[in-house]
Amino acid sequence: MRVLQDTWRIARFDLMTLIRTKRALVALLIYLAGALATGGALVWVENQFGDKIQMARNAIDTADALSSIKADAPKAYEAFATITGGDEATARHLLHMPLVLLGFFWTTLTFLPLLIALVSYDIVNSEVNQRSARFVLLRTSRLSLLLGKMLSHLLLFLAVTVAANVALFVYAWVELPAFDLLPAAGLLLRFWLLTVPFGFCYIALAALVSSLVDGAGLSMAIMVGVLIGLGILSSSNDVGFLSPSYYKMMLWSPSLLTVMGGGLAFVVFGLLFLGGASARLRWRDL
Repeated sequence: MRVLQDTWRIARFDLMTLIRTKRALVALLIYLAGALATGGALVWVENQFGDKIQMARNAIDTADALSSIKADAPKAYEAFATITGGDEATARHLLHMPLVLLGFFWTTLTFLPLLIALVSYDIVNSEVNQRSARFVLLRTSRLSLLLGKMLSHLLLFLAVTVAANVALFVYAWVELPAFDLLPAAGLLLRFWLLTVPFGFCYIALAALVSSLVDGAGLSMAIMVGVLIGLGILSSSNDVGFLSPSYYKMMLWSPSLLTVMGGGLAFVVFGLLFLGGASARLRWRDL
C-alpha cells in the first residue's frame, strides 16, 4: 500500500513538472497535428470515393452470401488485404470500418512509439544526472520512483490521445454526412483502450533504455535505434515473436480473443522492460 501511495505522489508531481516544462504541450501539439492531418486526408478520401468504397463493401458481402461466386471475393479487396498479411477475415473486418478511424489507429500504432521516444527518453536518467533522485529516495523506494515516473508519462500520453481522438471524432462527424455516430464511438473507444497496453510497453522500454544510458541525447538516439531494430526484427518469420511490433496486427483482428492476446503480449513485453529497468536501478549507485 505504501508503494502505491508513493507511486501516485511521485506521478502527480512529475506530471505537473512535465506540464510546467511545456513537454506535455509539445506532445499534445505533435499528436494533434498528426491526428488532424491524417483525419483531414482520410475525410477527403471518404468524401471523394465513399460511393466506391461502399460498392466494394457491398460486393464483398454479396460474394460471401453467394457460394457460387465466393471464390472470387478476395479479388474485390486484394489490395486492402496486403496490409493484413493476407488475412482475409481481418481484411473483411477492417473494410467495413470507417476509413478515418482505421487510418488514425494505424497512425497511433506507427508513430506513438516514436513520440514516446522523443518525450520520455530521459524518464529515468534525468533524475539520476541531476542527483534529485537522492532526495526522493530518502522518503520512498527506487521501485516507487520508477513506477511513479512511468505512470506520469503514461497519463500524459493517455490524455494526449483522448484529446486527439475527440478532435478527430468531432471533425469526422461534422464533415462526413454518412458518419454513423454510435458505432464509430464504440470503435474509437476500443482503439483507445488498446492504446493503453501499447503505450505502457514502449514507455517501459524508454525507462529501460534511460536506466542503462546516462546521457539524455544518447538515450534518445538509442531509443530510436531500438525501435527501428524491433521493427526490422518483427518481419522475421523465425524470431519475429521476440519483438513487440510483431503483435501489432493482432490488435486489428475481428476475434476478441486475438485482440486480447495482442494486448496481453504488449503488457508482457512492458513488464519485462520494467523488470530490467527496476533491476538496473536496484543495483545502481544513485
